[in-house]
Amino acid sequence: MGHRSRFSRSNLARLALLLLLLPVLPLLHPATRSTATPSDTPATTWITDGPVYAVLRSGTTVYLGGDFTYVGPPTGSFVALDPTSGARDASWPAVNGTVFAVVSDGSGGWFIGGDFTKVGGLPRTNLAQIKSDKTVDPAFTPNPNAPVNALALSGDTYDSEAGATRRHRNT
Repeated sequence: MGHRSRFSRSNLARLALLLLLLPVLPLLHPATRSTATPSDTPATTWITDGPVYAVLRSGTTVYLGGDFTYVGPPTGSFVALDPTSGARDASWPAVNGTVFAVVSDGSGGWFIGGDFTKVGGLPRTNLAQIKSDKTVDPAFTPNPNAPVNALALSGDTYDSEAGATRRHRNT
């Protein structure tokens, strides 16, 4: 009666491959501590909606493999879509954070509230007005000191829930 191993041939082959790759793994994903701080500038390179597991460059083409269904330009966290075609309006100002609330300003534009620091490249903390021409209103700078979770508009006055309720005039 022969000795029976707990490892099958395929498991031993996997173990041997892992042992061969161990010296290379730090080169693929260095374990160095980063001291970089996050940027307020929105990313301009394309992104995926899931993880990328494989990258290969051949000539001038880069091939990506992974668990994703979309590769394209980043949209930011507030986008305008055409209701018929579903196409994104690329002229819409990018938001570099999270948008929790949206309300019409009553003049073809929008108030947006959330947890962000820039809209359309302009410094805006948690609350901004996007005018009907898709530009950020330069005169509207309330800068709430907490994320804005809800907005309501009544006439020319709006309420924003940012920690404590605040009331501002829309001019």
